Parts: sequence; structure tokens; C-alpha cells
Amino acid sequence: MAHTYKRIIVARTDKIGDLILSIPSFFMLRKMYPDAEITLLVRNYNYNIVKNLPYINRVVQIDNYRQKELLEKIKYFNADVFIALYVDNFVMELAKASKAKIKIGPLSKLKSFFTFNKGILQKRSKSIKHEAEYNLDLIKKLDKKIFEERFEINTQIFLDKNNIEAAEKFFKDNNIGKKVLVVNPFMGGSAKNITDSQYADIIRRVIDYDKDIEVIITAHISDEDRGINLLKKIDREKVYLFANGGELLNIGAVINKAKVYFGGSTGPTHIAGSLQKSIVALYPKKPSQSPVRWGIFGNDDVTYIIPDENSKENYKHKEFDSYTKEIENTLVQEIIKRLER
Repeated sequence: MAHTYKRIIVARTDKIGDLILSIPSFFMLRKMYPDAEITLLVRNYNYNIVKNLPYINRVVQIDNYRQKELLEKIKYFNADVFIALYVDNFVMELAKASKAKIKIGPLSKLKSFFTFNKGILQKRSKSIKHEAEYNLDLIKKLDKKIFEERFEINTQIFLDKNNIEAAEKFFKDNNIGKKVLVVNPFMGGSAKNITDSQYADIIRRVIDYDKDIEVIITAHISDEDRGINLLKKIDREKVYLFANGGELLNIGAVINKAKVYFGGSTGPTHIAGSLQKSIVALYPKKPSQSPVRWGIFGNDDVTYIIPDENSKENYKHKEFDSYTKEIENTLVQEIIKRLER
């Protein structure tokens, strides 16, 4: 007879893209246990992504608490199950403090072997499968039979009315039409990227090919100066900067109004994936950064351009050494092809 769990805590306390690739796991927990109370532990900057998921009962923003305070609070949720989709020392402390009978997590550090009584040795660093699949394997550990019977991939995120209004105002204020390319050129450094000047060259060529195309550069407000400089480099009309200082999914709402999205391996690219947009994505070949591990999940309308696919690359450099005029041509052609579909 299958177990029925009343209260489940899931921790995913790292970056934006990582959290988005955990949404299929949250959804599967609900499919497996329709009556369970599901609590998510996330970082403040990720709260906006999950707060509207209709199948989640509670979202705890861990940055709102001192560590000692959160360790005290966690036991009052009286969880039957604690699942860590990402592990660091504090998450392991939270797992222990939860007093949950079942503790599931990846077995990576020595301490994790003493923390998780239903841990899985995943060796994620080998990057032989997708991050979302590694996460789903941890959910499957609860009950393989129920998991396989009810399996369904769902990556959907939900935009707030405020997010939609912010995007609509931006489009209206700038009189932006419908043939829109959204480009997110700025990344946190977890994967290789091209230079701002190389982005400018691509965008300029796309606009010069078709004067009806409009381009929105999206950026966090902290990258606003870089965004303004990029506009100067592009030096064309109908190019706009959306520097977001509000909720994260304001960028999602802007992406949602685009015809095509172009960006590297970063959070907004995964947002575009969840919104089922047409995507041109720039990724490295290196296994720990490649589309095999970090590509878009649950959306097949993606073309991956991998500059170092047939060449050696120095991964100590932030930008691609292997980027050539030929790769630029491929990117431009692929973006135009999708805009004209």
C-alpha cells in the first residue's frame, strides 16, 4: 500500500534558472499527493516565480529570517518529508531541524550521507542528464510506482496582473508593435557568453534586414548602464531597454509579448522556455554548462547555437574564444527565420 504524506517541504535555494528547472518537480509532487500540504523554501529574489503556482500551499522566503530563527520555525511545519533539490550546509541543517521522517537529497558531500536517509548518489557534476531530470529523480524516490503512473511534465509559470501591466505600459509608452525580438545579453557568469559588442553586431544586422522588427534589451536594473551603452553601440531606431527594478516576472511579461527570444544560459532564458516562446539560445559545449544539463526543459521550439562545438575553448575566459563571423551569421539567420515564421 502506498504511503500518504500530509506535509512535504521542498528546498530549492539557489539561482533563478535552477528554480525554474525545479517547477516540474513541484508539479509532480502535487500529482502524486493531491491532498498534501506542500511548502517551498526559496530565496527572496525567486519568490515571484513560485508565489502563484496554484498547487503550492506555502512559500517561505528564507532570506527573511535569521538562520537560527528559521531552524526553529521549520520544525513547526511538522513535515513528514523534507526534499532538498539543492544542497549546501544550511539546507542540510534545515533538513535535520525539520524532524521529517523521510529526508531526500543528493548525496554529494560527506555530511549529506548522514543527513538524508533516502538520499541519491547523482554525481550531477558529470552532467549526463538534464538538471530538471536530476530533480525529478529525487521526487521519484518517494514512490516510484505512483511517480511513473502519474508522470506529466509541466513547466508553466504564472504572471501576475502587476507583471502584465508593467509590460503593457512599457509597450504602450514606447509604441512598440508585434514583431518583437527580446534579447537578454547580461548573465551572472555561470556560463560563457559573447561580448556586448558582439550582441550589438547581431542586433544591428537583424534590424537592417527588416525595418519592421523592434528589439527590447532586458536587464536587471544593476546592468542599466551596460544596457544604455549597448543601445549606443547598436545605434538604430526601434531598440529599447527594459531595465527591471521591480518584480522578476516583469521581465517574464515583456518576454511573453515577444515573437522571438534570444539569450544565453541564464534565468530569463528559462523563463522564456516556461512561457513556450520561440528561442535562439547561445550555450557552451562544456558538459557542466551545456544544453544537455542546462538547456530549456519542456519546450522544443529552441535552436541551440554552440560556438565551441567543433573547437577547443579556454573556459577560464568569460567570453567565447571560438566565436566567429560564421557563428554570427548563423545566429542572425536563425533569429530572422523565427521572426518571419
